[in-house]
Formats: sequence, structure tokens, C-alpha cells
Amino acid sequence: RPRRAVELTQLLSSLGPAIIKAGQALSSRSDLLPKEYLVELQKLQDQVPPFPDETAFEIMSSELGNLSAIFRSIGPTPVAAASLGQVYRGQLADGRDVAVKVQRPGCEETIALDLHILRAYSSALTSVISLLGREIDLVNVIDDFGNLIYAEIDYSVEAANARRFRELYGNLPNVSAPAVFESLSTSRVMTMEWVYGCRLTDAADGRAAWPIGPGGVEVPPAALVDTLVQCSLRQILDVGFFHADPHAGNLLVTKEGELTYIDFGMMSTLAPEQRYGIIEAVVHIVNRDFMALAALYQRLGFVPAEVDTAPIASALEAALPDVLNASVSQLNFKSVVDKLGDVMYKYR
Repeated sequence: RPRRAVELTQLLSSLGPAIIKAGQALSSRSDLLPKEYLVELQKLQDQVPPFPDETAFEIMSSELGNLSAIFRSIGPTPVAAASLGQVYRGQLADGRDVAVKVQRPGCEETIALDLHILRAYSSALTSVISLLGREIDLVNVIDDFGNLIYAEIDYSVEAANARRFRELYGNLPNVSAPAVFESLSTSRVMTMEWVYGCRLTDAADGRAAWPIGPGGVEVPPAALVDTLVQCSLRQILDVGFFHADPHAGNLLVTKEGELTYIDFGMMSTLAPEQRYGIIEAVVHIVNRDFMALAALYQRLGFVPAEVDTAPIASALEAALPDVLNASVSQLNFKSVVDKLGDVMYKYR
């Protein structure tokens, strides 16, 4: 199984942007794939080279107008590139530094083709999986993913997401988000304020703190984790509007010690009943009430209604005690999620 997982990841990484994104999305679906596949798919990164700078500047000009009247300067090459677009650093005529995100040309057509292929294969795979005794509607999964990725390539949607995120969470202690320049943003180009800081991925392993440039403060990792947890709880349990792709590359630490979220293309929402369900699940786990936890999963739709939950409760009881017996300071949340995912994959 590990060898096949490596082969699948290598295959996906050589295909189109939507298929790469689909692999990245599947890397968090422990209810659909076994752990070996999740580990390998988490290594998937956008492996598409930047498109020509001349093309990028043509898109900027067609969307924004005369660039020389807007920008005092703009970098000749991108500072970052991915499957859906690339980012340039610039300075506006008034001296403010900005990040300009430009959509890859032909992106929508390529994604449409990728999704068409994925949907065709998923229909056949759903039938095969059904014969093996597992009821997973891959077509529905691909349709949901298609809605997400089409929202991600519309930069006007991302700009609205960024504004809403900043309004909701920008005033939390040690949390910030860049402002969007609405008059310089369209469906294909988005202009945001430039954030001075370093990515969490830039920190060396084992470093006790992240030093952030001249005059900056050193931020202990524990403080960053606390800020991230507090903000995540506010997003998921309180408001229900959350950043759906908060990996280390999408988080910056500023010289003031703030945790800054970037890249708002993939956001999601939780209805009140879903938020209450998460809280209820935590209560059942802490109380080790595995029958109630299995019933909750069934009520939330993670387990089909016709499935007997008694074996699931027994499997949860067998899987979770090892990770729950640790003290709070030693509790490995990832281990808890992995154990739950293993059980959900078996009984989904």
C-alpha cells in the first residue's frame, strides 16, 4: 500500500492544476483514503513553472489600465508561483508596497478539462468501490471540489473573503490579515498590501524563536501555537467562517510578532448545528462515551444511517484510549484525528 500511495502522488503531481489541487484536498480526507495515502498526498505541492512575465503584465494592463500611472515600480519576476497564478511585488505611486496576484492564462479552460476528466473517472470508480462494499459517492466529492476551485480562481471572491476575514478576526490579539485594494482588484488580478515577515516554513527545525529582521521581536513557537489555536477556535466554533487552507506556507510572522494569514482563495463555512456537533464530539471523547460519539457521527452524516453503530463504538473505544490517557500538555491532537480517521475509513 505505501508503494502504491507514492506512485499515485507522483502521477498526480505530473498532471493539471485541478488534479493537483484535488490530490491536496484528498490529503485531509481520512474518511475516504487510508493513512498511507494521506501521508503521501500531503507532500503534493504545486509543481507548475511560472508563466511568462510578459503575459502577466499584459493581463495586469488589460485588467487595471496604465501600469506606469498606478505603480512607481513593480518586480520584473514573480516572488511566488503556483498552479493557479503568481505574485509580483510592487510599489504604488503613493509609495505603499503591495503584492499583485495574477491569474494564470487559460486557467479556467484547463481546470474545466481537468474536472471533466476527474468526474468521468470518479463515476467509474464509484461503481467499482460499491462492488467492494464501500458506499462513497466520488462524483459528489468532485462536484463539491469543483465549486471550491472555481471560487478560488475568481479573485473577486478571494478579495471578498480577505475583507471579511480581516473584519472578523483582524482585531484578535496578535492576529492580522492584509488589506485589499479594491480599486486595483478584478476577477483576474488582486492587489493587497505587502506583509513584511517570514513564513513558518522558513524557521529552522528546533529553533526556540523566530527572529524577524531589524528591530523585530523574537516570537516563541508556543506563543504562535497559542495564537493559531485561539484564532482557529474563534473561526470554527464561534463564527463559522474559516480559512480552509492554513498550512505553514500561508501563515506569516511579522516583526511585531503578529500571525498574519494570507491566501484567502479557499475558505469555508460551518452551520450552527455543525459547530455544536464539533463541541458535542469533544465532550463525548473527553467523557469516553463512544456509543454517543458513534451516534453523533451518524447524525452528522459521516456514517450511513443504516449502519449499526455498535461496532464503530467498539472500534473507537479500542483506538482512542492510548492517545487520551496523556496529560493535556502531552496530548497529540494529530494522533487523535488519525485514530478517528482510521475508524471512519473502515466503517464509512
